[in-house]
Amino acid sequence: MNGDDRLVREQRGPIAYMAKNSVAANLLMLFLVVAGLAAARDLIQEVLPDFSLDRIQILVPYPGAAPEEVEESIVRKIEEQIRAVDGLKRVEATASEGLASVIAEFKANTDISRALNDIKAEVDRIPTFPAGAERPEVREVTSRQSVIRLLIYGDVPESTLKELAYEIEEGISSLPEVSLSETSGARPYEVSIEVPLHRLRALGLTLDDVALAVRQGSLELSAGKISTDEEEILVRTLGQNYEQADFEDIIVLTRSDGTSVRLGDIATVQDGFADTDLIVRYNGQRAVRVDVYRTSEEQVLEIAEVVKDYLAAEVQPTLPEGVSVEIWKDDSEEVGGRLGLMIENALLGMLLVFLVLTLFLEIGLAVWVAVGVGISFMGTFLVMGLLGVSINMFSLMALVLALGIVVDDAIVVGESVFAERERGIRGFAAAIRGAKRVSVPVIFSVLTTVTAFAALLSAPGPQGKLGRAIPIVVITVLLLSLIESLLVLPNHLAHLSSPRERAGAWLSRRIRGIQKAVDTLLKRMVDGPLDRGLRLAVDHPPVILVSAIGLMILSMGIVASGIVPNQFLTPIEGQVVSANLEMPVGTPGERTTVIAAELEAAGHRAVARIAEGRAQDAPPLEVGVAVTVGEAATLYDPLGGNAVEAPRGHLGAVQFKLVDWERAGIAASTFEQVWREEAGNFPEAKSLSISSNLISLGLPVHFELSHPDPDRLAVIADEFTTELAGIDGVFDIRSNLDEGFKELQLELKPGARTLNLTLGHFAAQARSAFFGAEALRVQRGREDMRVYVRLPEEERNSATDVEGYLIRTPGGEVPLGQVATARFSRSSAARHRVDGRRAVTVTADVDVQIATGQQVNRRLERGVLARLEAEEPAFAYTVGGQRKQQQEANADLGRSLFLALLIMYVLMAIPFGSYSQPLIIMAAVPLGAIGAIAGHMLMGLSLGIWSMYGLIGVSGVVVNDSLMMIKFINDLRRSGAPARDAIIAGAKDRFRAILLTSATTFAGVAPLIFETSTHAQHLVPLATSVGFGVLIATVLLMLVVPALVMTQHNFGAWRKRHFPSRSSSPE
Repeated sequence: MNGDDRLVREQRGPIAYMAKNSVAANLLMLFLVVAGLAAARDLIQEVLPDFSLDRIQILVPYPGAAPEEVEESIVRKIEEQIRAVDGLKRVEATASEGLASVIAEFKANTDISRALNDIKAEVDRIPTFPAGAERPEVREVTSRQSVIRLLIYGDVPESTLKELAYEIEEGISSLPEVSLSETSGARPYEVSIEVPLHRLRALGLTLDDVALAVRQGSLELSAGKISTDEEEILVRTLGQNYEQADFEDIIVLTRSDGTSVRLGDIATVQDGFADTDLIVRYNGQRAVRVDVYRTSEEQVLEIAEVVKDYLAAEVQPTLPEGVSVEIWKDDSEEVGGRLGLMIENALLGMLLVFLVLTLFLEIGLAVWVAVGVGISFMGTFLVMGLLGVSINMFSLMALVLALGIVVDDAIVVGESVFAERERGIRGFAAAIRGAKRVSVPVIFSVLTTVTAFAALLSAPGPQGKLGRAIPIVVITVLLLSLIESLLVLPNHLAHLSSPRERAGAWLSRRIRGIQKAVDTLLKRMVDGPLDRGLRLAVDHPPVILVSAIGLMILSMGIVASGIVPNQFLTPIEGQVVSANLEMPVGTPGERTTVIAAELEAAGHRAVARIAEGRAQDAPPLEVGVAVTVGEAATLYDPLGGNAVEAPRGHLGAVQFKLVDWERAGIAASTFEQVWREEAGNFPEAKSLSISSNLISLGLPVHFELSHPDPDRLAVIADEFTTELAGIDGVFDIRSNLDEGFKELQLELKPGARTLNLTLGHFAAQARSAFFGAEALRVQRGREDMRVYVRLPEEERNSATDVEGYLIRTPGGEVPLGQVATARFSRSSAARHRVDGRRAVTVTADVDVQIATGQQVNRRLERGVLARLEAEEPAFAYTVGGQRKQQQEANADLGRSLFLALLIMYVLMAIPFGSYSQPLIIMAAVPLGAIGAIAGHMLMGLSLGIWSMYGLIGVSGVVVNDSLMMIKFINDLRRSGAPARDAIIAGAKDRFRAILLTSATTFAGVAPLIFETSTHAQHLVPLATSVGFGVLIATVLLMLVVPALVMTQHNFGAWRKRHFPSRSSSPE
């Protein structure tokens, strides 16, 4: 091809067209920038993304029923009924006192709305629920999280706080920007009508008789309608009672002489709260919570702003004396803090990238390369808006990752244009020729990186859904960067003036002087150490390859030995440190309150201990303390979602809200550690766990043990827990196996039949006496208030009261002890089932400074669990928590990455026209892992799922560098250069671009690698993988790829000598 033909060819195609058409190039750039900025304003901002958990919960309240009865009469029936629902993956069920909870987990990509309807339909087909069971509630379990949590607290009655909380909630709900708010932390209203036994006997009444009288004396009932010539008039009977005086006025008996006995004459009507152990306190005073939520289309910052304005303008001025409102949780602070931190790091990274670029490239070229990165980011905001991706912790993580790798395309193109300008070519010719020279390898290198990240789109489980924004954002940035590098950047570079034309500028001269010094240093490196290394690589390839394999084995050994711990999920630290306390089941709320107070005191001692080592003018560490009895701490849990549980008096939580790390200078994890030391052991407590994590994604040790014999299962669980407690580094061991409540079991004597007393009548009378007979339910405000008729508390709180209670029979009244035997036993606190089998769950946390979850799990499986399986054929176990997520992720991502590797191979084999050269490029990918592991070891970090995401980013850079190097080697070989000379020359030629790529990649993520803020600690492993992976991979790449290419050539030459007939096939 002569020069004219080549010139004509270079002037064709989209790259040449856009390079010569400034209007088209600038309009494309402006569109991406303007549309991206417009879209960025409307992007949802949140800490964590909303997503479906693929779970449906079925709740069936059965007031007063024991766990055994709930299991047999409700849970088993639901399990049997729903097991054939399409897409069902797993069924977890808990039968506790008065409540059945069944959670159906579905396979990924199941239409959860359809599954919800299917579950509802199946549950509705169950005809034989017990008479006392309430209507089943079927609901989707979501990852819903509040934007703001308010605490209304003060030294006032609980009813005052509750009504005030309802008023505040209604006011907030009326704001146009707010769609959902909710009050919690207060006991439900209840009317308890207590009738002494002697008054019932005097009147010949039973509790059920009184309940019937209350029910009939308190109602509103439609009586039809009257039709006249002019209109229809509805007829309605009014008589619904709501207040204490109304109930006291109900007639329960009319004597033969016409006199009436009213309820107030024989009973005490207590208009108050249900007798449940639920107490919330803030800074020592009773409190009620109000949570403000958002829908998927609402903004966290906007909701927080209007709620704060409403509190300041409408609530604070009208609060009763002694009542205060505190904002306990504010996601807008988290969003603002993390968003500001990421913007700060991104800008600093961008500045460092630009400074690095100016060391290697002309100042104008460096500016346009940096601008191209900004254009790609702006366009990404547009695509995020179209795809519904929000600004959250993980999309910001993706932008940081992209900043490290996206400059590659622009650098390759810019450096290629720079090389053409160095050869004396100027203007459009240099821009077009430089861009076209590298367009094919740039396109295919981007596509291979996109393919690698596309595999992450199918990551399973909550962590996969949390991180789904990462591949979406990175892929978008990469594709837009490719478009900008080939269609916009060449036009801008074509208009750059030559260095001589700017020689008079002082700044230009200074920069040019620095660039010449750097260029001189690079040439010395290329002609000195690099030349010697390349000659070693091509003359003795096995030495380089064996060394590289040795480094890989050493790196794997470092991880396997625990020098670099393998922690699947890196904790994300929050501002609140929570201690969850679990006492033995049956512990009254009063005792749990005492232990919670001791735990709170230990927290205050921890605050004082930390304050001793701080400056006098340091800000306070503690904002406030919330104590809850009856519930565990409400930590955001994407694994459990917002599944409902009933209040239980043996549970407690103490939460310290700390001043933000940026102001206090003390990490929440530091306070967690000191608090744990101050708390020590609580012998009475069944378990105590303290955590500073913002979210819960499961624990590293999580086993579900099952056996058909409940008694044998309890023994196995105790043995397993004992073994677990003996492992160093294991703490916060928890088991859901409880001894249960002390229970007085009643059983009819054979002689009861002679009195015509049936079991059903006996059970109903006993239940009415001690649990209460539900008379009716009335709507009080927004609550469905229950009205119970029962004996006074002093007549139903001992075994003597039970045995002496008079049971009515057709022949008269007899003491309960004459017709039934009463014996004490233990009932289960709760019965847990997994896929229809009785199960016990044991969990624990692990101190990664001593051991890893992987090491502990391996020891358990090879030790106690293997022995139990051998000794107990009916015994089985499954893993959960982080281990289960890791197994699912490894299996699913393994398949996806294998498919991605095949696609990457094809994408590289096509432009190279070779079977073997793509393998050389892919063989260089593990070099990034060596660097990443070394970086984690140097920084004292654990390897986890986010480190893996960083490794995929490194693989893109390594593939890009390797691909470009081999492309240049091939060009030299096609021009007639010998293989050895071509490999050395090609590697030298690409060293500048590879070094520039590596330096800018490291510079882009360097601010995050060395970031000390707790807001960014979960990002540090990702940034470390990218930064150190690229740095070390660059050094190895310059030697390993030439050694592999030389090995390929040597093998081809050997094959040609021994099998000449096959020499024409592609290598």
